[in-house]
Amino acid sequence: MIRIDNQAEIVKLGWTLPRMFTGRNAIQIGKKIRPERWRDGAIASHRQTQRDQPVPMIRDGRRTLWLFHDQFYWESEALAREDVKALVLRRERKNEQTLRTAHSLMNAGTDAKPIRVAPHADLRRAVYERDHGACCECGGTFDLQYDHILPVALGGATTLDNLQLLCSDCNQAKSDSL
Repeated sequence: MIRIDNQAEIVKLGWTLPRMFTGRNAIQIGKKIRPERWRDGAIASHRQTQRDQPVPMIRDGRRTLWLFHDQFYWESEALAREDVKALVLRRERKNEQTLRTAHSLMNAGTDAKPIRVAPHADLRRAVYERDHGACCECGGTFDLQYDHILPVALGGATTLDNLQLLCSDCNQAKSDSL
């Protein structure tokens, strides 16, 4: 689907006569500098736009290199801009959830008790606001439940770091996978 390229970066090239007309900015992947060139204004515009929307930078046959949230992503399925955005945001959300799980596991032995306690109103409100009132997996807003990322049975605590909003379908799918 979509693959991150940690080696890709925008580089500024030295002055030459041809670059004066085509632009001094290029994309370098590893040690290879791509032939595409951009002027400073175009790069500034791309960097501004990529904060909210993916920007297609290079088309290489069937593959496209996208810039979004200061990262480069390759995709080879001719995805639309909104598709790339959805996939990257899903990836970022999963990374954040993995990090929250790791923090919860780390804190479970120190400051939290691994017993099932219903989250109090302030904690529920904080989780709801942090997760923007939507399921952390699918983004749904119907039949939301407060879920322990690391289950209480495995040492998870009822803390902000270990709670998330899931719709009933995603919560059931999660419990089926454990």
